[in-house]
Amino acid sequence: MQRFVFRMLGTAMLLAIFSAANVSACDTCVAQQKAAKQAAEGRMRHVGGSMGSGRFEGVGFSTVSADDAIRKCCYWGQRSPVGIGVARGSNGWYATVLYR
Repeated sequence: MQRFVFRMLGTAMLLAIFSAANVSACDTCVAQQKAAKQAAEGRMRHVGGSMGSGRFEGVGFSTVSADDAIRKCCYWGQRSPVGIGVARGSNGWYATVLYR
């Protein structure tokens, strides 16, 4: 009986870990979609719509690199990111970061 309970508990824990991974993957998808929309428009802005599990959003732009665009996002280094998306536009990189 104890083995069964342990296995059930182990499965529940795996499901919880899998669900948490899906949330972060979804947050990254949302951030990526927002960055892609900015890049397609050729302007840095808050796109609006869903923020996944994030409560705050930062946007950034750089002609240097994708990493530089992320570092230029509002709240970078001040809040914990839950999703990061970067897209290359015709004039540089556009980034969206979703934060807790």
